[in-house]
Amino acid sequence: MPAEFRPLPRRSGRIAYRSATSHALWGTEDFALTRDRDGGRTLMVQCEMRHGNEDVTRFTTLSVDAAFQPTEAHVRILNGGRPTGSGWFRFTDCEAEAETATLAEGRMSQRKPISRPMRGFGIHALVGDGWLAASFPFDKGAGHSHFWGPSLLHSLHHFGATGPMLVTSTSGLNYEARELVEVPAGRFDCHRLSFVGMTNNHPPYTMWISADGDYLYVKGCVEGYMDGLFQLEEITGGTLA
Repeated sequence: MPAEFRPLPRRSGRIAYRSATSHALWGTEDFALTRDRDGGRTLMVQCEMRHGNEDVTRFTTLSVDAAFQPTEAHVRILNGGRPTGSGWFRFTDCEAEAETATLAEGRMSQRKPISRPMRGFGIHALVGDGWLAASFPFDKGAGHSHFWGPSLLHSLHHFGATGPMLVTSTSGLNYEARELVEVPAGRFDCHRLSFVGMTNNHPPYTMWISADGDYLYVKGCVEGYMDGLFQLEEITGGTLA
């Protein structure tokens, strides 16, 4: 008789992208999180956004170890509903590698030296932004900024519409406060952080990340032309930490 089936712990949810001014919906992010028996996690996420001239859809899988350090990822990008690039990424303790193919650049193989702990791997999905805070030294208290050195991501485009490929940013995070935050999915105990030293003239960006050890993306605000308000609207499953 087969053993009792026990699925891996998982959470899933949806984040809505809205205008902070008009509250009009301009995008969604549907995600699923799984924790494996060694403490590592895998994120599967579909992001769709229609903002100004941007019409972007991304399908992304990101795996991290128990310390939220990236181990591998896959990114597939559509612009205007048509595929424009896809790529596979792998991370060891000393190297990041990528095998990608895009309409703009063609077929590419890349390797870059890395050192851990990394800030993480930027995949432009908001849930992935939350994981970028996992190695932040929160014990130093509010008002502290931390930079990890050059950080890797798959695109420097504000909406993650280019590539994918290995590119570098020098941005870090500033810890602003610990707060209770109310969003449509409920009330969460959160860390409030802002990105500092961002590449490519990115508008000011603040995010609220759950303080329960999952680093779940609860809320975010991007100023300037993006006028973005991002809120967790649905969540199922308990804390994975």
